[in-house]
Amino acid sequence: MSISDFNLDMPFPDIFLKDWAETLGPRDFMMFRNMDHFRYEVSKISQKEDDNCGMSYEKALSMLLNGISDFPADRQELIRNTVRSNLHKRGLITEEVYENFRYTNDGTKVDFDIGKYANGEPDCVMSPARQYIDFFYELYVNISYPYHVSNDKIRETVAKVLATIEELERQHIYIKITLVLPIKNVCTNRKRSSFFATVPLFSHKDNKSVEVMSSVLNDRLLRKFFFAILEEEYKDDLAYGYGTATKLEGTLNVGKTFNEVEFFENIVQSVGA
Repeated sequence: MSISDFNLDMPFPDIFLKDWAETLGPRDFMMFRNMDHFRYEVSKISQKEDDNCGMSYEKALSMLLNGISDFPADRQELIRNTVRSNLHKRGLITEEVYENFRYTNDGTKVDFDIGKYANGEPDCVMSPARQYIDFFYELYVNISYPYHVSNDKIRETVAKVLATIEELERQHIYIKITLVLPIKNVCTNRKRSSFFATVPLFSHKDNKSVEVMSSVLNDRLLRKFFFAILEEEYKDDLAYGYGTATKLEGTLNVGKTFNEVEFFENIVQSVGA
């Protein structure tokens, strides 16, 4: 399968907000099955401006395929600590990291006490002292942003988003992440002038390592890989500037200023935690 083999006529799934179809109007819809599918497709094409984002397409592709992030670990840790501090100041999280455990013979198994097990004691299974209810939230991350948003800004925002998601999942609010790319006026001489793509990034309980997430969700995702996709699909019909960045209701746009406290509070309220 190649980019040209996609069925771009598919209707939007019912789960999408109706506002999206109204915002975009007639559009081509490119739906990737999963992240591996996306990686495969972009590995078969190249980009006209090979040094865009200060990196060759070949090197960017290698990092994407191998899950390698070039975001400095110390910078990510600084942002993570800042996010945690801001959430803690608002009373949204506590400093407690490890849970107290109690013994049970009918609770949720976490580990065995070897000594009690060897003695045949029934309460040898250790469980969390607090019993959690799992909550689930579907997050659509909009990677459509204008040319004047810097690559550094995107990286900074993504790092804050990832750190906040870490804290939400510590509260047993598991996040499914789907990347969306809406673009208006993407082409000329075609009956549909808008483009929309979706890429499932993580399911609810997937391990969301910061390194893996930032190896995908970064400035190169739009400005290298999707630009290459648009070049391959629209060729001479591709509009100057690759179309118009588009906002969508109910999505988190990585080109906008991110407020981790507001984001955290909104999701907690949405799931009823």
